Amino acid sequence: MSSQRLALDAQTALAYVGQTVLVELRWDEEPESFWQCMHILGIVLPMEGICDLAYFMGLNVSSQLDHPNEVYFSDICTIRVMRHRDRRGSGNVLDRVALPNSARSRAALPARRNSSTVPANGSTGAAHP
Repeated sequence: MSSQRLALDAQTALAYVGQTVLVELRWDEEPESFWQCMHILGIVLPMEGICDLAYFMGLNVSSQLDHPNEVYFSDICTIRVMRHRDRRGSGNVLDRVALPNSARSRAALPARRNSSTVPANGSTGAAHP
């Protein structure tokens, strides 16, 4: 099953600079797509006679390297900005996966943990449809 590639333009790509993203990549040589979590540090746009393809300069979150890698727009199937709560939140590492500048989630979140209605694990015990 082949994943369709995402078409990114310069304006859309700029919105990802400075963000931590989850990216689904697909290379023609590989049978399956794969996912990476990375910090987008910048973009390189095509320039006639010098660089034919646009790409992100991205640093894998788990990388031990101190320099970014090229992530070509043409290899990207999916890209989503990672949003996370601080340590005073519900205890979840990831709040949600979203497009940059998307509308805020309307989900109700507990006001505080370790109260009579919200245990330390952040669960209210209620079923959510």
